[in-house]
Amino acid sequence: MSESEPKSPESAVPSGWPEACVPSWNYVSGHDQPMLETWLFKLRRERYASTRSAKTHDFFVAEIADAVHVIATDDRDRVLMVRQFRVGSRTDSLETPGGLIDPGEDAITAGIRELREETGYEGENPRCFGAFWSLPSLGTSRIWNVTIENVRKVAEPHGDPTEELTPEWVEKKDVAAKIASGEIHHGCVISGLTIWLAGLKLPGATVSC
Repeated sequence: MSESEPKSPESAVPSGWPEACVPSWNYVSGHDQPMLETWLFKLRRERYASTRSAKTHDFFVAEIADAVHVIATDDRDRVLMVRQFRVGSRTDSLETPGGLIDPGEDAITAGIRELREETGYEGENPRCFGAFWSLPSLGTSRIWNVTIENVRKVAEPHGDPTEELTPEWVEKKDVAAKIASGEIHHGCVISGLTIWLAGLKLPGATVSC
């Protein structure tokens, strides 16, 4: 299964995740109720039953494609980021480049594409250090994290027509301070950068996710 394909309720724990993540509530078929469908997500209601009690509950589930975030560095130990407006927080946000994974793409292919579209940069040695769920209480989307080294500008950015992105270099040594100050405040970006700075790998980590 590619990272962008919808995940069925029966396969909630992907390969490579620990047994402790096996769900304690089971999906009950026959009760799905579509609520809303947009270009970005599908909202539906699903029923689950607890394996620990007699409880059942209907949950709202937002089916969203997986996404990729790219930590792009140059030979001066800097991280290439983008600043853009975010309507949910009503702020400008300093983030790593990224976006939704297209159908049929793997994380690395999507990361290379998103980096070039949003910044005009390309690089070497793309690697994936795994994924985490962005909003597990509601959404199906996972964030895949990719690093690309020795990036250099090869073209002009050509992102989505509604996006206004400003590329910005951040010294690697300053990343933690920008998180602490709130300048970097996107939770998924903070998670990815913190995991990268710690040198950790997540479930699903491979050279070519």
